[in-house]
Parts: sequence; C-alpha cells; structure tokens
Amino acid sequence: MIHRTDAPETVVAEYELAGTVTTTGLRGAASFVAVLTVRGGKVVRWREYRNTAAIAAATGTLPALLAAYGDAPAAG
Repeated sequence: MIHRTDAPETVVAEYELAGTVTTTGLRGAASFVAVLTVRGGKVVRWREYRNTAAIAAATGTLPALLAAYGDAPAAG
C-alpha cells in the first residue's frame, strides 16, 4: 500500500514479507514500512521500519530477543 504525503519527494509504502526458514521449516510474516525520498526519478534515501518481534518469532529467535530486552529468559 502506498500512502500520499504532503511532500512530493516523499513516498510511504507498507508491505509484508512472508517466507519459510529453510533450516527449521518455520513459516512466518512480518510487516514493514518504508519511507523513501525520490529525486529525479531515483530513490535517494530509504528508511525502513520493521516488526522485529514478528521476524524473531518467524525465525525462532523470539525468546532470545525478549531476553536481550530483559523480558524473558533465553531458551536453552
């Protein structure tokens, strides 16, 4: 989904990536938002925001991510 902005050089795009971790068979999806600056028909800046927790859950690393933030013990 593309969102219009008041700045003609700025593009905001929402998208989702989905896939399967080949080593574990875990399937998952995560949402992303990209804010792009376009000049002369070329992207001159790309800033991306992602759902890190969804990515960690999809790859089986969520317990380690939460432990890094002090919210849960790491899986053994």
